[in-house]
Amino acid sequence: MIKCNKKGSISPESGIEVRSCAKSESNENDQQSDSDAVEEARASEIRSLCNHWKMFVVIIIPISAIIMLSGISLNRASRIRQSTSIAIENIEYNFKMSELIKHLQRERGMSTSFIGTSNVSSAILNQLHILRQETNTSLISVKWPYSGIFVRNFYWTVEDLLSSLADHRRYVENRSINIIYNLDYYTTITHALLKYIVQSITPSDNAAVQQMVVATEALLSLTDDIGIQRALGTTFFTSCGWQSTEIETYYITLHGRSSAFLDTAIHHHGIIETQVREKMQNSAYLSYFADQYYSFQLFKDYENICSTTSQSERETKSIEWFSNMTIFIDIFFEIRQAINTDIQSFSEAIQIVAQFEFNLFLSTLIAVVTVSAILFTSYVYSVAKMTGNLLKFAEKIKRKTDKIATEKNKTDVLLYQMLPKQIVINLKTGTSSIAEFFNEVTIYFSDIVDFTQLGAESSPIEIVNLLNDLYSLFDECIDKYDVYKVETIGDSYMVASGVPTPNGWNHAPEIALMALRIRQEVNGYDIPHMPGRTLKIRIGLHSGPCVAGCVGTKMPRYCLFGDTVNTASRMQSFGIGGKIHISSVTQEILSHHGNFITEFRGLIDVKGKGQMATYWLEEFQDAKHV
Repeated sequence: MIKCNKKGSISPESGIEVRSCAKSESNENDQQSDSDAVEEARASEIRSLCNHWKMFVVIIIPISAIIMLSGISLNRASRIRQSTSIAIENIEYNFKMSELIKHLQRERGMSTSFIGTSNVSSAILNQLHILRQETNTSLISVKWPYSGIFVRNFYWTVEDLLSSLADHRRYVENRSINIIYNLDYYTTITHALLKYIVQSITPSDNAAVQQMVVATEALLSLTDDIGIQRALGTTFFTSCGWQSTEIETYYITLHGRSSAFLDTAIHHHGIIETQVREKMQNSAYLSYFADQYYSFQLFKDYENICSTTSQSERETKSIEWFSNMTIFIDIFFEIRQAINTDIQSFSEAIQIVAQFEFNLFLSTLIAVVTVSAILFTSYVYSVAKMTGNLLKFAEKIKRKTDKIATEKNKTDVLLYQMLPKQIVINLKTGTSSIAEFFNEVTIYFSDIVDFTQLGAESSPIEIVNLLNDLYSLFDECIDKYDVYKVETIGDSYMVASGVPTPNGWNHAPEIALMALRIRQEVNGYDIPHMPGRTLKIRIGLHSGPCVAGCVGTKMPRYCLFGDTVNTASRMQSFGIGGKIHISSVTQEILSHHGNFITEFRGLIDVKGKGQMATYWLEEFQDAKHV
C-alpha cells in the first residue's frame, strides 16, 4: 500500500519503486512539483540500492552460518578423534590398574583371614605371602601417574605405596591391628585407585559407550564390595561365627550394596546378565556356591556344624571360601575386561567415523563456498524481485495475526478465570487431564444462613443480584491470598489453598486469613432488597489430602475429591452464622504459625465422622494482614 501526503513525500511502506502522489493545484505550483518528482526519483534509486544490499546481507547470513557450522563440525570431529585416542590409551592403562586392584583385594581378604584366626596359621600365612608377591609384581608393572594418586590426603607415588604396604604387612604378621583397621587400610587404597580409574575415563558422545562405561564403573565398585565380603567371610569360618555384631552388619550392608551395583551394571549393559549366567552354568559347583552366597545359606549351614570342627578344618573351610569367592570375583573382572575391550573397539570405530566426518565436512565446506559464489548473483536478483510482493502479503498476514492474537488473549483470560492454566492447556492440545494427589491442602466452605427462607421471600432476579453482589465481594477478597476458587453452587462458596499449585504449609494460614477477611466484609452486610435485614454466613475449614482433576469434556469442571472435602463441608454445615468453624487438624497447623486466636468449641457429633474436636477461629493478632 502506498501512502502520500499533500507535499508528495514518500511513505515508509511504499516498496522499491514509488512515484509522487502530489498534484498541482495551480500553474504556480508546477515548478515545485517537478522538483519534488526529481527528489522522489533519487530517493527511489537510493531505496532500491539499499534493498539490494539487504538481499546481499540475507544471503551472506545463511552462507556464513553454514560455514560456521561446518567449522564447528570440523572442530568437533577433530576433538572426537583426539578424545577417542586418549580413551583407547586409558583403557589399556586401566587394564593393568584393575589387575592391581584385584591383587590388593585378594591380599586384603587373606590378611583379614590371618588376623581373624585364633592361632597363627602357617597355611594362611604362606598363602598371604604368595598374594603379597603378586601384588608387588602387579604394582611395579603399572604405569603410575607422574603426580601420584591421592590417598589419605596425600599424593602417593609407587615408592610411597610400597613403603606403606611393607609397614602394614608387618602389623598384620604381628597381629597388632584388628580386622576393621585392616579392611579400612586396603579399602582406602582400592577406593583411591577406583576413583582415579573413573576420572581417567574420557567421556564419549556415543550413548552406547557411555552405558558401557557406567557398567564398568559399577562392576569395579561391585568387585571391591564383594572383595570385602570375601575378607569378612574368611574370619567367619576361622572364628566359627561373626566376631562382632558390627562386622555382621557391615557384611550385610556390603551384600546389599554389591547387589545394587550389579543391578546398575546390568541395567546399563544387559549383556552382563547373560554373561554371568553362562559362566555360572559352566560350573555346577560355582552356581551352587553363588546360590548359597546370595541366600546366606552357607553361613547358616556352617553355624550348625562349626562347634564340631577342628581349627585346621576351619582354616581349610576359610581358604575354600576365599578361593570360591576369588573365582566369583574374577568372573566380574573378566566381564569388565571384555566390556573394556568392547569400549576400545567402539572407540576405534568412533575414531574412524570421526575421521570420515572430518573429511566430509571439509569437502562440504569447500563445496558450499564454491556453490554459494556461483548462485549468489542469481539468488540476489530473485529475492529482490519477490520482495515487493512479500512485503504486501506479510503486512496483510500481520494484521490478521494481530487480530487473531488479540481475540485469543481475550479467550485465554476468560478460560484462566474458569479453570487452572495447565488444565486449559491440556484441553486445547487434546491431552487428557490427569488427576493429581495433593498431600496437604486446606478447603473453605461457606453458605448463607437461612438461604432457603430468603429464596422463598425473594424473586429470582433479586436472588441472582444478591449472589452476584456477594460473590463479587468474595472474589475481590480472595485475589489477595494464595488460594483457588473451586466453585459456587447456589449459596455455597468453595475455595482451596495448596491446589492446583502446592504452597508448602502456607495453605492453612492463607485460607484462614481469607476467611477472616470475608467474615469482616460480610459482617453487617445489608440485603439490598430487604432494608434493615443483614446477611450472615457460615464458614467451615479443614486441612488434609485430596485428589483434584478436570471432569467432563463439555463445560469441564475442576473438582476436588476426598474425605478432606467432605469434612470441610461438615465444618460449614455444623457451624454457626458469623463464625468460622475449623477442625482440629487445621487448628494444629495454625498453632504452629502463631498469631491465630482460636477457641475450643468442644466435641461435636459430626455426621459420618463421629465425635470430633473442633474450634472457632476468632482473629489474627496482626490485623493489618486481615
